[in-house]
Amino acid sequence: MKIHSIAFDLDDTLLDTSGILAPKACAEAFQILIQAGLRKTAAECEAIRIEMIKKVSHKDVFKYLVENYGKEETKQVLDRATEAFYHPQIPHQLPLLEGALDNIKFLSKKYSLYVVTAGLLDAQQAKVTALGIRDYFKEIIVVNSLKNERKYHAFQRIIDQENIPCEELLCIGNSLSSEIKDARLLGSWACYFEFGEDRGSFPIEENLKPHFHIKTHRELISACKL
Repeated sequence: MKIHSIAFDLDDTLLDTSGILAPKACAEAFQILIQAGLRKTAAECEAIRIEMIKKVSHKDVFKYLVENYGKEETKQVLDRATEAFYHPQIPHQLPLLEGALDNIKFLSKKYSLYVVTAGLLDAQQAKVTALGIRDYFKEIIVVNSLKNERKYHAFQRIIDQENIPCEELLCIGNSLSSEIKDARLLGSWACYFEFGEDRGSFPIEENLKPHFHIKTHRELISACKL
C-alpha cells in the first residue's frame, strides 16, 4: 500500500457538525416549512430526518416533507428552507474533533492533504477558516450538494493534479454512500470514520466496503498504516 495523497471529509470527520451546527440548522429549516403550512411538528420532522439521512441527503429530506405533508405555499419556501440548512451561521471559531489536529500536522509533512466536502462553497469555506486548518491542505474542494454533485469527480481531480494512480489516494469520511462509495468506485483506498449521526449500515456489495474502519482519530494512523 503506497499513499501519496489523502482526502479528508469535513463534516463529522474533522468537525462535529451533527453535534454543533446541525441541530440549529435543522430547526430553522423545519420552522420555515411549518410556518408555510407543513402538516408536521418539528419533533416529527426530526424523526423523519434521522431515519431518512441513512440513505439520502438533507435536501431530499426537505423535499420529501414538502411533497408528502406540505401545501402549495409550502412548496414555495422549499428552497429557502434548504438554503437555511446548507448555509447556517458559522461561528468565528470552531473546535476540531479530538486528535484531528495532531493527525493533520503529522500527515501534512508526509502527504498531500485535501479537504473534499459537500455543501455550499461559502459555508464550507467558512467552517475551514473557523477551524484554523486551511494552511495544512493543498486545496479545499467543495462539492455542491444542491446540484447533486458527487465526490467521485473531486477525487479524480486530485489524482489528475497529483499525477498519481488511483490506488495512491486515501479517502477518509463518515458517509458510506458518499466518499466511501465514490473512493471504492474510483479504485482508491477508503477509510470509514464512524462518527456523528447514523448514516446507514455497511454496503452489502463487497467492492463498496471500506478498506479501513475507525471510530476516533487516535486510530487513524495505525489503522491505515500511515
